[in-house]
Amino acid sequence: MLFQFSRDEFKSLLKVTLREILAEDKTSMENQSALINVQEAAALLNIAVNTLYEKTSEKLIPHYKHGKKIMFKRSELLAWVESRRVPTIQEIRKEAASIASLRGRR
Repeated sequence: MLFQFSRDEFKSLLKVTLREILAEDKTSMENQSALINVQEAAALLNIAVNTLYEKTSEKLIPHYKHGKKIMFKRSELLAWVESRRVPTIQEIRKEAASIASLRGRR
């Protein structure tokens, strides 16, 4: 289907579309930086609440304290999980080959 728009109609449609996209991005960013409680964080990480408490007491996981209340930022938890990614055997071999080739040039 082809549509013909005047320049003003196209600009108007583009403005509306961009506003919608920016509103979605803003909502997504607000959700990522919103503080969540221990139960929500444990569910997000798929771990037991007790395990989460252990990780916070050992300062192994990013968290915030307000009195006795512990809170987390969803975005920080997701970044923490991503930082613990284990490389595949192919990635390890590729890195080893790269290091070996650099040493061979010396």
